[in-house]
Amino acid sequence: LASALGGRGVVRDRVGREQSTLMRELRVSRAAVSRAAALSLFSLALSPCKLPAHAHSDEPAALHLLQLCEGRRPSSWRGAERPGVDALIDEVVALQAPWKGDALRGKWRLAYLQPGPDGAGVDRRIPFPELPWNDSFQIFGTDSVTNVGELAGPLLSVQVRGSLIEEDPSDLQAPKRFRALINEGGLCIPSSLCVPLPIRGEGIFDGLYLGSRLRIGQNINGGGARIVQVRVD
Repeated sequence: LASALGGRGVVRDRVGREQSTLMRELRVSRAAVSRAAALSLFSLALSPCKLPAHAHSDEPAALHLLQLCEGRRPSSWRGAERPGVDALIDEVVALQAPWKGDALRGKWRLAYLQPGPDGAGVDRRIPFPELPWNDSFQIFGTDSVTNVGELAGPLLSVQVRGSLIEEDPSDLQAPKRFRALINEGGLCIPSSLCVPLPIRGEGIFDGLYLGSRLRIGQNINGGGARIVQVRVD
């Protein structure tokens, strides 16, 4: 009987040692897994996150220029402000940034005008007074452009339309050369009722910068003025 009891004690001791060993191995394994997970998370935190192309923001200088131009008209700028804005325009144009062609479509409001070398302003097919409460817009489609110049605020405007031709679609970097073939125009009221005007001609301009909400362009065959526009639609 004593021998049997002694044998049982030996078995219990052996089972106990094996259980203790198993528990230690489990604790070591859990600790190793925890360390590996922590190291993995730390590595992910340090790794640069690559955003898709459409998520990249505009250049800092362009964002600054956009902030300055929000809600402004060409007539609202003081003389003391202009040198700083002109310097920002030069900085953004010098980037020769990638041309985001799809971003051109939409309605753009004129916010700033940088006169050409001889003092030329906006190229108008039919000249009219530039009154401080009026806005000027360009509306770009896939292959069309409409220029809108207000005469009495939104109640009365001159509108000219035509086809838009991109000279080199394979060129994906600014500056980009375009031609606008103007073939119709009119004196219009908000209901889109227009009195036809005899407007025809060709406009040539360069796209110097195109961001998600900011556009810089330069007239080529009408005096060389640069314009800064802000997207409104």
